[in-house]
Amino acid sequence: MTQSGPMRSRGGVAPYGYRWNQGRLVLNETEAPVRRLIFDLFLKHRRKKTVARILNDLGYRTRNKAKFSDTGIDRLLKDPTAKGVRHEGDIKIEVERVVSDDIWERANRLLGASEKRRPTNPFIGRVVCSCGKYMTVPSESDKYVCSDCHTRIPAEDLEYIFLSQVETFRFGNFLLLEKWPSLRSDQKQRIIEHLCEEILVARESISIRFACDFSAFKTTASGQHTKRHPATVKEEVIEVSSPAEVSEPLMSELEAAKFLGISKMTLLRKRNTGLIGFFRVGFRVLYSKEKHLLPYLAACEVQRPGRKS
Repeated sequence: MTQSGPMRSRGGVAPYGYRWNQGRLVLNETEAPVRRLIFDLFLKHRRKKTVARILNDLGYRTRNKAKFSDTGIDRLLKDPTAKGVRHEGDIKIEVERVVSDDIWERANRLLGASEKRRPTNPFIGRVVCSCGKYMTVPSESDKYVCSDCHTRIPAEDLEYIFLSQVETFRFGNFLLLEKWPSLRSDQKQRIIEHLCEEILVARESISIRFACDFSAFKTTASGQHTKRHPATVKEEVIEVSSPAEVSEPLMSELEAAKFLGISKMTLLRKRNTGLIGFFRVGFRVLYSKEKHLLPYLAACEVQRPGRKS
């Protein structure tokens, strides 16, 4: 038998966000705002782990003073008490609601969709167009596409850019770049979810906002990175231990690409094949015009057929 109405509960532990008051569940003034925030964060970020991380970073804790986890977030999102319905066996009891029916249903539709299928491409849910809309990969396509402004990027290029940013990171005893080709799609997705908060794609630039503490990874020391290549003039470049020894202002990747008249993606490819040197300062990649860009342009001039020396 199912009953509804403001009747007394049979007891038990009050759900997070509630407290007992004379045999009835009422909102807990301290916990209810946090539970409401959980729904807001999940609808925005669509990742339970991200919600848990944000709550923990803000200093929130569970009733037992523990950190929030993705499994705990999942349980709180699915519990219908938040929308004002508590089930006790065959009895349905109306309680004060934390969120509206619409918010609860939207959150649970997102949960259901993520549980029914895992995306075949590991970057799904992380790629955002500069217009603010999440980019998807249409069926029978290999490109991420914004359905509103039609910005697109090949999945292969996006993966290349991501790996260029994490090429020195280690997971355990192996370099991520070396292990990546042998990883399954679901393994790649878990790594991306751990590392990336958002990948913002604009028509002329791509930026990755990382979501982890990079001090947990082993990286190479800051300094000039130069790979030898027979078609370059790298032998003429003076090795330095720190970019501080360079008097000129250093350029970002976007500035360097504009100076060379190439796309940022082309710059990344040439950098990784050793055609262009660079500095790594912390986790930023910077370029010296004199040490890196002008030697590259000089090499290009030498290689052009028919050019006089």
